[in-house]
Amino acid sequence: MPKKIPKQKPPRSPRKKKRWLTLAIVLGFVGVFVALSLTVLFPISRCVVVGQTRYSAQQFADAMQLGEQNINLFRADIQALIAQAEQALPYANITGATRQPPNALRLYVEEHQPAFAQQQDNMWWLIAENGRLLEQVEAPPEDMLMLRGMELYEARPGQIAQWERAFTRTEDMGLLISALRESTLWPYVTGLRISTYTLPDIIYQDRVRIRLGSASPVGGTQEHNLRYMFLLAEQVLEHLNDQNPNYRGVLDLSVSGQTPFSPMWGGEWEP
Repeated sequence: MPKKIPKQKPPRSPRKKKRWLTLAIVLGFVGVFVALSLTVLFPISRCVVVGQTRYSAQQFADAMQLGEQNINLFRADIQALIAQAEQALPYANITGATRQPPNALRLYVEEHQPAFAQQQDNMWWLIAENGRLLEQVEAPPEDMLMLRGMELYEARPGQIAQWERAFTRTEDMGLLISALRESTLWPYVTGLRISTYTLPDIIYQDRVRIRLGSASPVGGTQEHNLRYMFLLAEQVLEHLNDQNPNYRGVLDLSVSGQTPFSPMWGGEWEP
């Protein structure tokens, strides 16, 4: 039998070879562009600020050290940059950020407002409602809540307030203020006393200290418990105000089922 001659594949046409070569070149260029985009290209060099703030866009850029570092726009850790800026610029509350090619970071900024004041040595710290230390001043603004009881620990502008060995956390403080705002006590609250083992005591009209304990007398969430305790305090204080609008003392709500009031008579007494 004659041997079968294997069929030979027809040679590729020059047009197909050219097509594959073009595709390889295009893919190569795309790969190089992507690699450069994530390394050398698109360094962040400026900030665009949206919102009302006392700080300029250049101050935000300087706080993030954009001029000192080659930070790529697409690989940047945005949350880390925000934290860095907020620590350097205490009044800045950056609520969001977006990348704006080719070289900008767009920041959405609000302004922290002082909510508390606490004396430290001969100066006063202004503190935002979320616990951020804003600045030190010689005298606090009028009608500001005063924090008393324990000294601030390692206080620096831009840091979150801490009290050494204090039970209070900044998130507890925010929850406490939120519940207070919804009660009729709020217009008469003049300060808070930080404690080692409990939530802050509430200073009412600079003459009554409302003791909360751990704010868990009836079960449920802490927010629910706080609202319950403030409602109870409103009723007791209304009754006491009817008897004597100038009384001073301690209203202890820390024990479930009891609302003892301990009056303070005569002499100087700091609530």
